[in-house]
Amino acid sequence: MRCLVNGRTVHVEESHAMPGDASPVVLLHGACNDHRVWLPVMPGLQQAGFAVYAPDLPGHGQSAGPPLTSVPEMAAWLIALLESCGLARCALVGHSMGSLVALHAAALVPGSVTHLALVGSAWPMRVAPVLQEMAQTEPGEAMRKIALWSHKQHDGMPLDPMAVAQTQALMESVQSGWRDGNLLATDLAACDHYGEGEAVAERVRGRLQVTFILGANDRMVPPKAAVRLQQILPEAGVSLLNCGHSLMSEDTDGVLQALLRLLTGS
Repeated sequence: MRCLVNGRTVHVEESHAMPGDASPVVLLHGACNDHRVWLPVMPGLQQAGFAVYAPDLPGHGQSAGPPLTSVPEMAAWLIALLESCGLARCALVGHSMGSLVALHAAALVPGSVTHLALVGSAWPMRVAPVLQEMAQTEPGEAMRKIALWSHKQHDGMPLDPMAVAQTQALMESVQSGWRDGNLLATDLAACDHYGEGEAVAERVRGRLQVTFILGANDRMVPPKAAVRLQQILPEAGVSLLNCGHSLMSEDTDGVLQALLRLLTGS
C-alpha cells in the first residue's frame, strides 16, 4: 500500500486479516532497516486475526525521502501516517530506533494507541563514539560490525553466519536506496541524541498496556540498558529471549508469542 504523508509517498507493507479483526498493529523498523525486518512476524499476527501495517520510514526502503533526523520528528510523522491510513486506534510495535519512535508517539496520542511493544529497546540509546565515527567514514564496515553484533555469538564467532550476512545485506540495500546522504549515520545520531525517553515514558505509564521484548544476547542494545525505562513503567511485561538484537529473525516465534500475550491479554 502507498499513501501520502506531508506530500511524500510512503510505502506500507500490509497484511489484512478477516473482517472483524482486532485493532490494527503497526510495526516500526529500526536504524538503516525497512519493513522487511518484520516479514517473519507478520503472517503469525495475521493468522491470529490482526491487520498488520509495516511502514518504511522516510528515506528508507520504498518511502520517499528525505530521512528525518530526530525521534520526535519521526513520531510526528508516524501520527500523520496513522491519520492518512485511517487508523484511529492501533497497537504500536517498534524495534530499536523504532521503539523510541513508538514510545514518543504513544505519549503524544495515548488515546489512539491500545498497546505498546518495545522490542530491542533502551533509553538512553547510546551509540559508541567509535561506531558513530565509523558510520560516517566507513559505513560499510560499520554495517558489517552492526550485523555481527546483532546476532548470537560463541567465542566471538556468529552461530549463524548466513543470518549475519542477510542482516548486513539488508542494511546495505537500505543505505544505497538513499543517495543524498549517509542514512546509517543519520539514524544512529537520532538514537544517540534522543533525550526525552524518561518524560514520555512518564506520560505513557498507566494509560496503556506495555511490554518489553529483549534479547538476552543483544550486544547492540543490551537488556540492562532497558532498566531505566522499566523502572518508569513497572507494570510493563518483559520477555527475555535467547537471541541477539535481530530478534524477529533469530526468534520469530518468541517475538510473536510475546506480542500475542500483549495484544490478547493472555
